Amino acid sequence: MAKINKILIAMLSVIVIILIIVIALYFWMQTNTKESKPEMRKMVESLSETRMAELKAKIENDEADYGNDYLKFTYDVYTRKPDRIVFKQGNRNGFAIYEKTDENYEHLLEVSEDRMAYSVMQDFNLYCFTPDSIQTMMNSGDNYIIFDYDNEDENENDFQKDIIFRFTQNTRLYRLASYLSYQREQVAPENLGKSEFANHTNISGYKYMMQNELED
Repeated sequence: MAKINKILIAMLSVIVIILIIVIALYFWMQTNTKESKPEMRKMVESLSETRMAELKAKIENDEADYGNDYLKFTYDVYTRKPDRIVFKQGNRNGFAIYEKTDENYEHLLEVSEDRMAYSVMQDFNLYCFTPDSIQTMMNSGDNYIIFDYDNEDENENDFQKDIIFRFTQNTRLYRLASYLSYQREQVAPENLGKSEFANHTNISGYKYMMQNELED
């Protein structure tokens, strides 16, 4: 009987030791996991800052190489500066919005106009100005700059239709717009304040850019 009691005591001792080891390991892992999270967060931030620095350097090189000879975009239906500039980057699920009061508005405007002016010379059918719907913009994976205006009544004297411009990644405009929007809040389609930018989203860019977009 005494021998059995000794065996039981020994077994209980082993079980207690194992439990102590398991508990100690558990708390050690929890502590190390919590301590590693800030380091992981810092690493992500560091990568983001590095990428931002690379993009900024590229844009500064663009500016230095290009100088200040920006082309002006002139077209009959483009009568005044937009009330805001909206950027839809192909791989993002929202829109970056720049009001006239934004410090980057003027420079983004002149680079946008410059790209638009070249596109008009290169694309006589004005395909790049096709008035795509917001849903198309969300699904197409393309990049868009929209010159957005507040007025909606076409009978207003200063009425200006929204200008919808599709452009590629291999441009100064894309590098600038994507850099500026990198850490800007993205606005969901339902929060844009309008259901569509264009009144008619089923016509060609050529027709849309006419004064009377529905005339033959």
